Amino acid sequence: MSRGLLEPWLERKTGLGPELEPKAVEAWQMARFRQLLAYVRAHSPFYRRLYQDVDGSRLRRYGDLAPLPLLCAEDLRQQGGEMLCVPQTEIQRIVTLSTSGSSGPPIRVCFSAADLELTVDFFSYGMSTMTGPDKRVMIFLPGNNPDGLCDLLTRGLRRIQAQPLVYGLVKDLPDAAAALRAFQPHCLVGMPRQMLSLAQACPELRPEVVLFSAENVHEPMRQALAQLWPARVLANWAMTETGYGAGLECRPAGGYHLRHGDLLVEIIDPESGRPLPPGQQGEIVFTTLTREAMPLLRYRSGDFARMIAEPCPCGSALFRLGPVLGHDKY
Repeated sequence: MSRGLLEPWLERKTGLGPELEPKAVEAWQMARFRQLLAYVRAHSPFYRRLYQDVDGSRLRRYGDLAPLPLLCAEDLRQQGGEMLCVPQTEIQRIVTLSTSGSSGPPIRVCFSAADLELTVDFFSYGMSTMTGPDKRVMIFLPGNNPDGLCDLLTRGLRRIQAQPLVYGLVKDLPDAAAALRAFQPHCLVGMPRQMLSLAQACPELRPEVVLFSAENVHEPMRQALAQLWPARVLANWAMTETGYGAGLECRPAGGYHLRHGDLLVEIIDPESGRPLPPGQQGEIVFTTLTREAMPLLRYRSGDFARMIAEPCPCGSALFRLGPVLGHDKY
């Protein structure tokens, strides 16, 4: 069996060996879920109340999760403080999510230093699939503060000896184009619309890889950019709540390969909450299996996709996400 995009990383995370199969990953994830359930009940008042009547030993398959409660952004807003599983002194980073139309408390997502390291580790491996030592990577994303998105991505790139440069969001197109021409990156990371604007401004450049991030990806935009630049145009799926990186496309662009070693992802009917089989479109629900500060169990993302069960052309036999709709939270 050939190995897919994230399999080497997942082997290291899980210890499952070189031939990862869906049933083995399911068993590993469910064992992690049971451990996580015991952890949050021991350390979080909110989860202790929420799961007081749940027998964790009965949770053996993905379908066993269906009766458990779902969380949403409003739970984070109202109960975030009681979701914490570590003392405030161990919180390394707090991200306040912007919302509209609410006069209540803000939504805050908390991370420990160990939680942030999980993201750096995933970024370093994920970016190694598209760039490498001495390659220049230019980042057109917000959040260049310490332990923010760009900082974590930069740290991951430096681990693989790439040369990152954070520009930030494109607010002045001529200035951004001049910086792009000066740096001549091998790889660009940024929002699809901004990457297309840069390609239109600098059609003479020849980057090898463009990674779409922070917005939904629409195929006409991908195709328009590919006509201007002879680059591999890939995308990732992520939210602040997932710890940023969550899913990454491979070279065949056959769906998002999921961060199975850190996230358990489900697809549910948004009205009834019932789990949906592969191939049916529904809401993405995820559990952060390895986070310690503020784990999220069965969190409703507000994004919609279908799960793909067929093997990927890259060789992976693991479930992955199809095109993601309805998300704009960075």
